[in-house]
Amino acid sequence: MSKKINILFTIPNFKTAGSQFVLLAIYNKLDRNKFNSKILVEKFPDCFPKEVAKEDQLFLPLQEKPSLYIKKLSGLLKKNKIDVVHSWDYKSNSLEALACRIAGVKYIYTKKNNAWSKRWFVKSILSHHIAYDNPDMFRRFFDTIWLKNKVTFIPHGVDISVFKPRKVKINADKFLIGCIGVIGENKNQLFLLKALLKLPKVVNVVLYGRSDESYLKKITSFIEKHKLQERVTIQGFIENKKIPEILATFDVLALVSENEGLPVTLLEAMACGVPVLSSDSGGGARYIVGANQGGFIFTSEEDFISKIKLLLSNPEIKNKLSEKAIQRVQNNFTLQAEVSAYERLYKKLI
Repeated sequence: MSKKINILFTIPNFKTAGSQFVLLAIYNKLDRNKFNSKILVEKFPDCFPKEVAKEDQLFLPLQEKPSLYIKKLSGLLKKNKIDVVHSWDYKSNSLEALACRIAGVKYIYTKKNNAWSKRWFVKSILSHHIAYDNPDMFRRFFDTIWLKNKVTFIPHGVDISVFKPRKVKINADKFLIGCIGVIGENKNQLFLLKALLKLPKVVNVVLYGRSDESYLKKITSFIEKHKLQERVTIQGFIENKKIPEILATFDVLALVSENEGLPVTLLEAMACGVPVLSSDSGGGARYIVGANQGGFIFTSEEDFISKIKLLLSNPEIKNKLSEKAIQRVQNNFTLQAEVSAYERLYKKLI
């Protein structure tokens, strides 16, 4: 048997980092006959999920002096005989990349957001490879002589053994628009409530996710001012394992964000047979939905309202979108396809 490749995943923490569920899914699905993997965090080491074996948990807090962090990380990589570092960090600094260069370890990061700057460019130059999850990113960031030959498009996937259709629809007399994500400015849930004022009273909205307190005050104030208490429900954070059950109660999932990469929440909903309505917030949503393969992209409030009314008055269209959504994910966005793509990339780097 050939030597296993030792992978170190890095992420800021498992308490607030948005990529934690994607990373955890990949960690769990890697072929253990070919790969060993560990996960390094810089904060909240007590928040490691139980799925991560104790021997795979590493902790290295950021240091006041960047040079000290680079030295410590480089030493940790050598001690654990790491072959590849795969970063899921959202930051643009190059500390990890420099530590890997010193330790003689391959460094790859996954680009997940639409931020770009000179710091991101330097980090990319120092990286051995870059994966990106939104096809528009190549044109915006990587189509240069220095980067275009060291990037790979790897879209996210979902575990279709977990995210699958369920018949749990409640309140058949209501049409429920669901929204899952941080309740904050970028997610733009206030857009939904404003549109609700122009929709029939049978249409209701439910919001799931952690809240930014100042934005939550705007939301609650709007609800009170327009007497929407009976049509809007605000729920808190929902555990990932409970999402399929919650999705089954939605007639449609709405993503109204101002800025997104490749939003996994759309894939999760579509895998469960829930049609989606999404803003074109960065190109990723348009790539997922394709030519109305499971939902619609809207371009304005008026467009959003018209599409909700279409789904409300035409159950057959809604059912057809549901079928297309399931097929779209199964054909293009499975977790196994994502994991296999990364496994091939790790082997190529070594």
